Amino acid sequence: MISDLNYLKTMSEGDSRFIREMIELFREQIGEYSAIMPDLLHRKDYANLSRLAHKAKSSVAVMGMNKVADLLKELEILAQEGKEAERYEAMVSEFLEQSQLAIEELDNTDL
Repeated sequence: MISDLNYLKTMSEGDSRFIREMIELFREQIGEYSAIMPDLLHRKDYANLSRLAHKAKSSVAVMGMNKVADLLKELEILAQEGKEAERYEAMVSEFLEQSQLAIEELDNTDL
């Protein structure tokens, strides 16, 4: 499994309505990131890419996607420093791919 809802279940005391709302918010955020991140990469706007990676890191962490959160933390730091720019595209692609898979997984999760 890509996602792990244990944090949300604990935080919400098992409130399935709240968890569904958080999943919907996650879906919307991923849609936004999917539109913005490739554009930032294309424009080589690494400062804003770093900020968006930071924001996205929080979103995936709430969904228990720790490996993806670690990837975004690395992207955030590298982009902030303008280092290893040749890696950014693969990192963004991995984030978007894993997030899309998580959405599909979450859609099939019984709450």
